[in-house]
Parts: sequence; structure tokens; C-alpha cells
Amino acid sequence: MENMNSSNIVVGGAFLSSHPTVAQIFTPEDFSPEARFIGDTADTFLKKEVLPHTERIESHDIEFMHALMQKAGELGLLGADVPEVYGGLGLDIRTCALLAEKLNWQQSFALTHEAHTVIATLPLMYFGNHSQKSKYLPKLASGEWIGSFALSETVSGSDALGAITRADLTEDGRFYVLNGSKMWITNTGFASLFTVFAKIDVDKFSCFLVESGTPGLSFGKEENKLGMRGTSTRRVILENVKVPKDQLVGEAGKAHYSAFCALNMGRFKLEAGAVGGIKETLAVCAAYSNQRKQFGRPISSFGMVKAKLGEMCARLFGLESAVYRLAGLLDGVFDGIDPTSDNAASQYHRAAEEYAIECGIVKVIGSELYSWATDEAIQIHGGNGYTEEYPVARAWRDQRLLRIGEGANEIVRVNIVSTLLRRISAGRLELSDIEELVHDPNSEDLNLLTVTDSTPVYWMKRHAKFLLNCARSTFGDNLLEEQEVVAAIADIICAAFVLESAWIRCQKLMEAGVSESRLISAVTAARILTWDAMGRVSTSANDVVSRLVTHGADVSSGPNSWGNMMDVDSIGLRRDLANAVLEREGYLW
Repeated sequence: MENMNSSNIVVGGAFLSSHPTVAQIFTPEDFSPEARFIGDTADTFLKKEVLPHTERIESHDIEFMHALMQKAGELGLLGADVPEVYGGLGLDIRTCALLAEKLNWQQSFALTHEAHTVIATLPLMYFGNHSQKSKYLPKLASGEWIGSFALSETVSGSDALGAITRADLTEDGRFYVLNGSKMWITNTGFASLFTVFAKIDVDKFSCFLVESGTPGLSFGKEENKLGMRGTSTRRVILENVKVPKDQLVGEAGKAHYSAFCALNMGRFKLEAGAVGGIKETLAVCAAYSNQRKQFGRPISSFGMVKAKLGEMCARLFGLESAVYRLAGLLDGVFDGIDPTSDNAASQYHRAAEEYAIECGIVKVIGSELYSWATDEAIQIHGGNGYTEEYPVARAWRDQRLLRIGEGANEIVRVNIVSTLLRRISAGRLELSDIEELVHDPNSEDLNLLTVTDSTPVYWMKRHAKFLLNCARSTFGDNLLEEQEVVAAIADIICAAFVLESAWIRCQKLMEAGVSESRLISAVTAARILTWDAMGRVSTSANDVVSRLVTHGADVSSGPNSWGNMMDVDSIGLRRDLANAVLEREGYLW
């Protein structure tokens, strides 16, 4: 396992008031040969065992999907997160994120894999006792058993705590009897173990392990979905299901910890997967653009096609930088936890909750980029993209779930801000101002700092903090009801994190002495991101300021400019980046 130095552990959300050092940021270039080998193993499995059978998967052959999961288990691809003591590989989070990236291009398989390895397994791994983990984790890690996460209900989707499924203790105190129904549950058709959430005594939200075949446990029909057609998605129906008392995971009434920690990690892993899916989307579009001719020339020669490819590549560079930055941060808090210790649950809880803000950021940015990228991919393919003959139609259908799953993006945006507010109130975070970094002009290499990595990020952070503080003063306890204001502030926070991640990665590439062409492409991507982010953040900030002013707020002391920003030929930058993508017919890093 690659270890992060303890000095790299920072409070989640603290990036708003601090400048991270290059040494604190993990980038994809930092992967060890061992991690790359594991990533290659997943890539080979996908290309040899999964992609050739996409038509069979899309026809909803659930038995075949089950067989694929078992094959993945034999290769260790289901036990990457599980500690060695419980039959897994015990890999670091960065390598597990790389696995998610490599497996994504067949998204039905990727979602089946994620539902099993993350949200179905982690509540048990984090909060189960040693006996429960010893009994079930080896089976889940090997693929002998497949897991399923049963949280959502018809009345509670993103509002998980609104669940009405009940768990009543029997008179003899030996069993809980579960009654209720769960909706949109992935892997239902072949799962052996269900992680089920129910309320004890009306209000104690709790988590239970329910084995398939338990009397009273039944399932609805397979859902006819827009996308992810190869996954098994059914209702889970619980009618007087008797579960032994020792199948309660963690403490009664504390299951919101296990649910939300699993969802945090699920958001992160889904967007690690999105990195891989968008890379493939970009490669498919580049190859098609070079091959497809209109008006006597390849469509790759047209400016508006290049604009799409350049934008796609630049935004992907930002997402990838942010996802692996977060992966490194997560390793910093998870490293050293003894999964067999008596206080493992509290340590896992702290670790999985620490970067909830950052997990929300990559969830919003990644899912919305994937949505935009696949939509543009269809546009590049024209009529061909609207047919099932080309993979972009399936990619577009499948990715649409990501903006809904693991919490709708609207809710996630609110959670980003509400989590910040809670941490400020608890004294864990302080939205203090930060000094703008001043660079030595003589240190500029290849115009790396022509548009500096500090000035736009600095101003975005200042805008976010000023607007949040002003909104708190203006709306008080009703701030979260001003959802449009909250969402706009969240968007500024997201932009700052992603842009900072991209520029620090450029700095690491420069210090590592990579080739001039590779560095120029990275800097070009970061400059495109900077220009685009400035426009979006300006719009968001103006929306918030207008709302605040109408409610009597004084915004005169806030940041009123972006600093000394030079003009940027954004069209030229996108063309330059697109030309490099077209030459390679794929992603550049």
C-alpha cells in the first residue's frame, strides 16, 4: 500500500482557506508500477470478458452478469477494498479508484460492480462487528456471494431518513421482524446478501444484514429502465422477515452513519468511473471525427468539432485531477485503521465522513461532465450517434443515472454548503481569508503562469466565502431554504476545487520534467478550465449578489474583480488541445 504522510491529512473543506502544497496532492502520474499493473488487469478483464458481450448484457441477461461478477471475484476485482484479514486485497483507495476508472466503459457492469463493492460492502466493513465481517466479507470479496444495498423507498429517495420500513423486536428479544418495501435496488436478481435499512421503534434508523432465501423476502419484477439495461434492478419486499438480532449492523438508531458514509464513497467511486468513461467517449469521438468526411474533408477539420473535443479534454483533465487529489486525501485518513480493532467503526466513520464536501464536489462535476460529454458525442456522430450501432447512444443513456444516483445533484449541492455550515458552527472550519500567492515571474516556464494558477482560484475562494458569510447574515437559519443561492455558492466552491487541482497537477508535471508537449497540453487544458470557470462563477456570483441586495445585504466590501487577468484566446486554446487529441485519437495524459 502506498502510504500518505500524516502531515498531508487536512480537514475536509479546509481548501477554501488554505493553499495546499504540491507534495500534498496526489495525481495520476504518481501511481506505482504495482498499482498500474492492477489497473491493467481490470482493463484487460473489461476488454476480454465484458465488452465483447455488450449485446448480451444489454439484452438483460442477468445470469450472464452474475457469471461476470464471479469471474471478477476470481481475479480479485471484487475484494480490492476489503482488508486482507477478511479475504480481500486491502488495496489503497487510489488503486481502487483506478479499478473503477478502468471498468467503466460497460456501465451496466460498472454499476453492478460498484453496487457490490462499495455501497453493499462498506456498511458491513466499516460498522459491522468482527464476527459479522468474518462471516460475510470473504464471500463478498471472492464473488461467492454478491451484495445489494437496499435503502431507497417510494417515499424516500435522496431523503433517506424518510424511510418507513419497520423493524420490530420479537417478544423473546431474539429477532427483528422487518416489514416494508425498497425501490430501485441494484443486483437484486442474484444477490445473496442485502444491506437493508429500517426503523426500530418508529424513529431509530438501523441497518440489517438479510440473506437471500429468508422467509418473507421477495422481489418485484425487473425495472424497464432508460439506461443501465444490463443491471438487475427490482423492488425488495419484506413481509414479516425475521432476522436474528445479531444481524443488526452497528448500533440501533445509528445507521445514518453507515448509509451516508457508503454514499460518500459511492459518489467518489462513481466519478472515478466517470473519468474512465469520458476518456473512452473522447477517444471514440476523436477517431470518428478523423474518419467521417463531410463536404469533402474530415469533420475533425471543422472548428466547431474541435471546440467540442478541446472542451471535453480540458474539463476531463480537471475532473481527473480533482478525483485523484481526493483519492489521495482519502488514503490519508483511512491509512492505518485496524479493521479488527474494537474502535474500527468510529475510525472508519471519521475517515469516510471527513471529505464529504469533496466527495460531493466530484459527484456534481463528474456526473454533469459525463452527461454533457456524451450528449456532445452524439452530436459529433450526427445521425449515427442516434443509433445503437455506435457506443455513444448507450453511453448517453447509461450515464444519465449518475446525476440521480447516490443523491440527486440538487441535494448534493445543498449538502456541500450545509456540511460547511455545520463544520463552521462546530469550530472545525474557519472561513478566514487567505493571501494571494505571488509568483516570481522569473520562475515561469512555458508560460505556465501566464494565467496564474493562484489568481482565479484565489478569487473564486474569496467569492465563495464572502457570499456564504453574507448569505448566512442575510437569511440566518432560513439560508438552506434559499436553494438557488446555496446551489450557486456550491458551484463556485466546486469550480475552485477542480481548478486548483488542475493547476497544481500542472506544477507537478513541470517539476517532474515531463516532455514539453505534454506540459504544454496540460497547461492549455488548465487555461481553458480557468477561462470557462471564470465565466460560470461570475454568473453564479451575480445571481447570489442580486438576491442578497434585494434582501438588504451590503455587498460593497466583497471582492469585485478577478484581479489582473489577461485576455485569453479561448478558441485558439481549444483548437490547440483538440489537434493534440485528434493526433493521438484519445486523451493526452
